[in-house]
Amino acid sequence: MQLFQNAVLIFMATLIMGVVFIVDLNVNITVAVASMYSVVILYSWLLPGKFSSIYIALFCTILTIFSALQNKDFSVTNGEIAGINVVISLVVIWTCVTLVFIAKSSFSSLEGINRQLSSRSATLLEKLKELDFKQEELSTKKIQLENLNADLVAKNRELERFTSIASHDLQEPLRTIGNMTHLISKKYYSNFDDQGKRILDYVISATNRMTTLIKGLLEFSRIGHKRMTLLVESQKLVKDIILDLDDNLKSVGGSVKFDRLPNLWGNPIELRILFQNLISNGLKFRKKDVFPVIEITVSDYGSFVQFCVKDNGIGIDAVDFEKIFHIFQRLNPIEQYEGMGLGLAYCRKIVELHGGKIWIESIKDGGSSFYFTLSKFK
Repeated sequence: MQLFQNAVLIFMATLIMGVVFIVDLNVNITVAVASMYSVVILYSWLLPGKFSSIYIALFCTILTIFSALQNKDFSVTNGEIAGINVVISLVVIWTCVTLVFIAKSSFSSLEGINRQLSSRSATLLEKLKELDFKQEELSTKKIQLENLNADLVAKNRELERFTSIASHDLQEPLRTIGNMTHLISKKYYSNFDDQGKRILDYVISATNRMTTLIKGLLEFSRIGHKRMTLLVESQKLVKDIILDLDDNLKSVGGSVKFDRLPNLWGNPIELRILFQNLISNGLKFRKKDVFPVIEITVSDYGSFVQFCVKDNGIGIDAVDFEKIFHIFQRLNPIEQYEGMGLGLAYCRKIVELHGGKIWIESIKDGGSSFYFTLSKFK
């Protein structure tokens, strides 16, 4: 279809050019009629190709000069006038072609700009569609987040109710059992045979462990409640902990080494629990006949610092690295190492409340290195 249209346009231009040429040949008064070629030039606007107007202008120029030479009035007497007419015709032709060429070039530039705008509009439309999709997805996630937040609020309320139950309803019968077993042990222990004494000892031991577990669970649930952050001098904090653990350090021949520690924004009570648990673990899980040595180092990363609490103790298998940070998770028999598996769970919760993370690097029988990050600013 496009080829047919172009063929019709070229035919019409040729036809008009031919008519003007025939008229120009048969006019005996003047050749200024050749300026009618300007009609063909203007018509060339419709022809395909950027230089079609220039080609037509060349043909028109040749035809104008040829008709002028063939004209009978192009004689010695009126040759000057005929020459002026030819010049006028050529000026008109090339003025028209110049205007058409400029207009056509400008139109081509406008078409290019229009194509760019169309392309950019299409790209913008795609981006708008993508933005709408992401906004819809964000709205969906926002609703999901609100639902999760509502569930979290409900679960926190349940946890608070559980805490209240654990602190009163569970401890009361346990306290009664403890008192009764204490009275029985005090009044009738000597009357029991060996098996009876052993059973009573089991009951007393289990009651004490249950009391310790409930207290530990309560303390774990209370971490993070009604907390405030202050500028904490970790240097002074560690020194105070070492003073509190002085008897324990002396009893096992242990030592704690550290350089200059930075100031931190955090909750002083929680940070004290964090450092004290890691240092105490280094003293507790020591190798037999080896004096425990604990080293505390720190690396500054601008907005946060990374601590490392390293010991020379019994170490941990890699398969247990994640397990040890869960509540009530023990890796060793209670007869060998005391404790309820709460210390590192405390540490993990405290570090996460401070926006950091905690992990371990260890080798069995090769000591352990506990790493954790804390923010230097609010």
